[in-house]
Amino acid sequence: MQRLADNVSYALGSFERADEKARTEEQKERLRRMFAALSATNEAIMRAKSRSELFDLVCDAAAVGGQFISATIRLVRPGEAFLDNVAASGPDRVRAREVLLSADATRPEGQTLTGVAIRTRRPCISNDYLSDFGPESHVYPVVRDSGSKSGAALPLLKNGEAIGALVFLSSEFGTFSPEMMALLQRLAENVSFALANFDRADEKARADEQKERLSRMFAALSATNEAIMRAKSRAELYQLVCEAAATGGKFTSTTIVLAQPGSDYLRMVAIAGPAAEGARQVTLSTSEAHPEGRGACGRAFRSGKACIINDYFADSETAAFHERARLDGTQSGASFPLIVSGRVVGVMIFVAIEKDTFTPEFAELLQRLADNLAFALESFDRADEKHKADERIEYLASHDSLTNLPNRETFNEMLRHAISAADRHRRQIAVLFIDLDRFKIINDSLGHDAGDMLLVAIAERLRGSLRASDVVARLGGDEFVVILEETTERHDVERIAGDLLVSLSQPLQLSGHECHTTASIGIAMYPADGSDVQTLTKNADMAMYLAKEDGKNGFRFFSNEVRAQSIERLTMESALRRALERDQFSLEYQPKIDMASGQISGVEALLRWTHPELGKVSPGQFIPLAEEVGLIVPIGRWVLKEACAQNMAWQHRGLKAVTMAVNLSPRQFGDPHLLDDIDQALAASGMPPSLLQLEVTESMVMRNVTRAVRVLDAIQNRGIRLAIDDFGTGYSSISLMKQFPIDTIKIDRSFVRDLPNDSEDVAIAQAIISMGKALGMTIVAEGVETSEQQEFLRAHACDEMQGFLFSRPLPPRDLAELLKTSPALVSPPLQPALDEAAISEAEPNLGRKRAVV
Repeated sequence: MQRLADNVSYALGSFERADEKARTEEQKERLRRMFAALSATNEAIMRAKSRSELFDLVCDAAAVGGQFISATIRLVRPGEAFLDNVAASGPDRVRAREVLLSADATRPEGQTLTGVAIRTRRPCISNDYLSDFGPESHVYPVVRDSGSKSGAALPLLKNGEAIGALVFLSSEFGTFSPEMMALLQRLAENVSFALANFDRADEKARADEQKERLSRMFAALSATNEAIMRAKSRAELYQLVCEAAATGGKFTSTTIVLAQPGSDYLRMVAIAGPAAEGARQVTLSTSEAHPEGRGACGRAFRSGKACIINDYFADSETAAFHERARLDGTQSGASFPLIVSGRVVGVMIFVAIEKDTFTPEFAELLQRLADNLAFALESFDRADEKHKADERIEYLASHDSLTNLPNRETFNEMLRHAISAADRHRRQIAVLFIDLDRFKIINDSLGHDAGDMLLVAIAERLRGSLRASDVVARLGGDEFVVILEETTERHDVERIAGDLLVSLSQPLQLSGHECHTTASIGIAMYPADGSDVQTLTKNADMAMYLAKEDGKNGFRFFSNEVRAQSIERLTMESALRRALERDQFSLEYQPKIDMASGQISGVEALLRWTHPELGKVSPGQFIPLAEEVGLIVPIGRWVLKEACAQNMAWQHRGLKAVTMAVNLSPRQFGDPHLLDDIDQALAASGMPPSLLQLEVTESMVMRNVTRAVRVLDAIQNRGIRLAIDDFGTGYSSISLMKQFPIDTIKIDRSFVRDLPNDSEDVAIAQAIISMGKALGMTIVAEGVETSEQQEFLRAHACDEMQGFLFSRPLPPRDLAELLKTSPALVSPPLQPALDEAAISEAEPNLGRKRAVV
């Protein structure tokens, strides 16, 4: 039995000696293959044309020679948390590429062989990976799933600092023996040496290129000096200098930008280089408040010193330009201020593809070039005062002197260019025609200085509300225009127009007064609404007028409907200008009833227009138009004369004397010849002044209270009665009425319509009657159409009424018959009330906007 045991022991020992011999043979074979891999690596180093090729060859040779599951190269990325996996080889290379590793000891991804090797700059191995690191390790699942048993990481060094690591994983325990590590260390050293050679070659290439560029820049300096001597104008000087610098320095673009008076944005005056077209699209500003002013150019302008950025993407202040830089492939840039007569007038900008282009030597030459350009500009200024005067004249000729906005001629040229660009790029543009709604009132009330201040404020608001790419100009008076080039969708134009209306409607202080103004905007789109400057502007203007007719403080797009309405308006205006001379106007008269006696106490003259082709034109259509175009003054003069003459004609027939009420329009009330017209009408007719009653509206007398009091006093001193029409719809109150010599208040029909059912109208009517009575005024109610309204007003002591309950407006002959045959109209009524349709047809000008009605 003992011998049997001895034989088993001997056999086991033989097996162990055989296993050991096999492992030794395998180790020898692996070392032999690693020597071959080392040789292949040396060949790769000599053969590789780039770093990436070197990395791939090294990983392939190492993975094959060492029979590793994976061989990878990881490099440190400055400023980044994780290592860059630049090459991988071996059966498990796909999995190896996906593993995130770090050199940061505070991260789980940095607690690995690789992280330790980079931090310590020494090789780090594990011949039993899973036991050494345990399940809590970041790489444990990956190592376990890949079948790795051992691993090693060797640092790649450059000038004593670790720039990355070679990482190997094996499927066997104990792979990384001292002999194996010695070979791998030599391999890592060879790779480090090769990288250093690449760096030295790159450095030499950069040095050679820098020498070449410096040489070319000296030539560019010489060319710049020649350009300075040769240039006949600033524009020629700018372009020649840009071209010389771009060619000599091999820049992607060289740009000269200048400051603009009254603007935060810089004007590009010259550009050259392969990427000039892209650089031309960049907007630059002098202000740090704008993103476009936070880059190198804005900083150079504000500081008066050169600003050099040798890596755009590492400089946080140039974030606004990163996208443009990516498109052009540029990485570095330098900006040099142009200082003339002690002040910064612009900036010269150089942009290059490579990082670290602008070395101190290079920057010194560029500074000299910028100084030469500034000196040339100063020479231009000193030697050519006439040129400066010419530029000023040119600016004044192209800009509005009050607002500094482009004027009409410049706008037309800018719109022509915008149309040409839109046609080339097949895009839309929008033209906005803007007209202030209450400018004349403010200008007349507060004076021309206040009007000028308003226009300047409006110009500033327009500039502040629009984008840098938009154009705003002043055509004259209170008319402004805007070109929106970078807007193709209707909803974008609507949003911008709405924003402009909000901005323009904000109150502002003028000559110590808080003023409110609004605007009306007409919009025409290219190419749908016109393909040339004149058509687009005309159609936008057309749409603006209809926006005013819609109620002002709004916008309207041009359309075929707008065209039709505008043509109709022009046709009516043309016909209206000839209506007076062709005797097309007539008057109708609506009686006023005294509630105490039931008798007709007076009549109100109402203007009518019958055209041979247009037929009967509603006063609501033609009176606002007559007011707008200025025809209302001669028409109003005719109404005054005709009404007085008609009243006396009735009396000459033996009819009862009644008061004749005539409405004054806003323009007529403001006319300096008003009092003369009144005197002539009374003198020509022979009518006593006491029979004339002139009706004015609240808004008319509140525009200029001082003048209104003066004119109304002069009218009352002639013995003429005065009435406030449509009371309660304007801005005044009974207490303010005490300032004016008013005899009569007419309650507006809007407060009478729902009596006695609407509690608010009941309260308003009662208040007007009570306060008017307290001030000794006569109270007249307009628009009385029902017996319920009549009874309510009678019960509350209203003095007089007029409305369809008693009589519609009548021609002179019918009114004469009414005066002759109807001594009392209050009870019973003369005729039944009309329904709404009949009222609308018989009296089309019941709205509050009438002037002479």
